[in-house]
Amino acid sequence: MNKLIPVIILVITVIIGCDNTTNRKQANYPDNADSLLILTDLISNDSLNYDLFSQRASLYLRKGNIDPALRDIQSALKISPDNPKLFILLSDVYLILGQTENSIASLKKAIKLNPESEIPFLKLSEIYLLLDDPKTAINYTNEAISINRYNPESYYMKAMCMMENRDTAEAIINFRLSANYDTTNYMTYMQLGAIYTSKNDSSSKLYFEKALRISPDDERALYYLGMYYQERTKFDKAIEKYSRLTELYPTNRRAFYNMGYLYLVEFKDFQNAKDMFEKAVEISPSFVEAVYNLGRSYEALGDYTAARENYWKALDLLPNYPLAVQSLNRLDDIQIRKKK
Repeated sequence: MNKLIPVIILVITVIIGCDNTTNRKQANYPDNADSLLILTDLISNDSLNYDLFSQRASLYLRKGNIDPALRDIQSALKISPDNPKLFILLSDVYLILGQTENSIASLKKAIKLNPESEIPFLKLSEIYLLLDDPKTAINYTNEAISINRYNPESYYMKAMCMMENRDTAEAIINFRLSANYDTTNYMTYMQLGAIYTSKNDSSSKLYFEKALRISPDDERALYYLGMYYQERTKFDKAIEKYSRLTELYPTNRRAFYNMGYLYLVEFKDFQNAKDMFEKAVEISPSFVEAVYNLGRSYEALGDYTAARENYWKALDLLPNYPLAVQSLNRLDDIQIRKKK
């Protein structure tokens, strides 16, 4: 089995905590039809309140209704043309539409209107990271940090830039700084856990456990902890994590596969191995490794017909798959010896 090393999670998300859409004195409406009706009714009674348009635009944006969101932002800008928060919101719309240059221009306008806010700098960093320009992205995160040294999102974004720039040492420093200022962002701990796993450093376990304390049923944290125990031959604990994972996420094929492998190779429990590989194949019929190991489980149980069938299925999925070829040759040898 190949060594299970998780890929570092380079997920670019909207900066957490960047309140760029609403005045904190106003109500924030949940994503439902009633909220839209309420806001629409309020706007009909107060059509010069730019913040109501902004709130409805944000709600439309979260629901994926881009055109009405854009119309509301334009209405808000007619009422309050020098409001930097509106330009930040407009940049979000442009980014979703794939209009990167317009998104950047809107953020720069927001900075011109309010150079003391770190939010547009962070969003510019996010965009340039998406554009595969980590150096420019880092410059913008440094600007954000110079404005507010205590914003955890600034350090988180800088760490992501450093990962893209292949500077894991600086990434670790900035993830830790982010965690110091915000102990509730589980993704910070997930990133640190993934980095230390790639280094085969046992510190990874501590970070995944911190992530699970914040988000107890997180799929990735459970999986990586299972991997941690599996790599360190603590197979019972690995099975425990994978079992919990499959209870919560019954379509996680990799968890079933890993349990199958442990039952097959480490515990010699061929029936349980067969059951786990069958579930993995049921979830993903083209999962060639699971199909092959299902064949191995059948072979270990003495069902050579079913084993041969699965080896051939593996070859259909991946022609000349060497392990399947070797296994078929082995079964042929067994058959020849039985005839003698």
